[in-house]
Amino acid sequence: MISLDQDAGVVRLTMDRPERRNAMGTAHWLALADAVGCIPADAAVVLLRSAVPGTFSAGADLSEIAHLADSPEGRAPFRLALRAAADALAALPMPVVAAIEGGCHGAGFALALAADLRVASEAASFAIPPARLGIGYPAEDLGRLSALIGPGQAARLLFTAETIDAAEAVRIGLVEMIGSGDAVAKAIAGNDPGALVMLKAMLRDPGNPAHGRAFEDSFGSARFRSGTQRYR
Repeated sequence: MISLDQDAGVVRLTMDRPERRNAMGTAHWLALADAVGCIPADAAVVLLRSAVPGTFSAGADLSEIAHLADSPEGRAPFRLALRAAADALAALPMPVVAAIEGGCHGAGFALALAADLRVASEAASFAIPPARLGIGYPAEDLGRLSALIGPGQAARLLFTAETIDAAEAVRIGLVEMIGSGDAVAKAIAGNDPGALVMLKAMLRDPGNPAHGRAFEDSFGSARFRSGTQRYR
């Protein structure tokens, strides 16, 4: 279900399970975490995408998690596998773009929340419906959701379990733009990988005192030297 390929500086992390609309079980979450661990350190940007037309991810595989009702021993492994995948993606040092084309539902949105940018197609739709199923949602991902759109809009999506379209997702800040995630990733890849890593680190923890020295040192980068040669 999970594959990696690289085109220049863009690493594509692709989900491809059409028979289940990219729904993910414990083994799939772990496979995704393993794939993230294989992303080369020199990649400029990671593009999280689906190879299934009309679907980003249907979330958790209900045919698997339905058994958790009577199998308490499987609940922690499922939760920890989901955490391994989402947190590995969020911890990547380079920018991560989620290209959301079609439905992005339930636990699938935990992956989109782990990205730095979410780019939706006009046909994208979003729903976080655990309340409808009588279950919760990982607290870590709720924290990311609330930080992204505010506690009020997060409560609206969680408590109503409603499905919203791409335009509404942009309006409330759930996604950054409607467009092509591939085009955004290629635009990012045209920039200096070292600068991208530095800028992401600064956005993630702006109070880190080490950033001052990193900013100063960046003036000695090969990209800056070559790009400003004509001015010296």
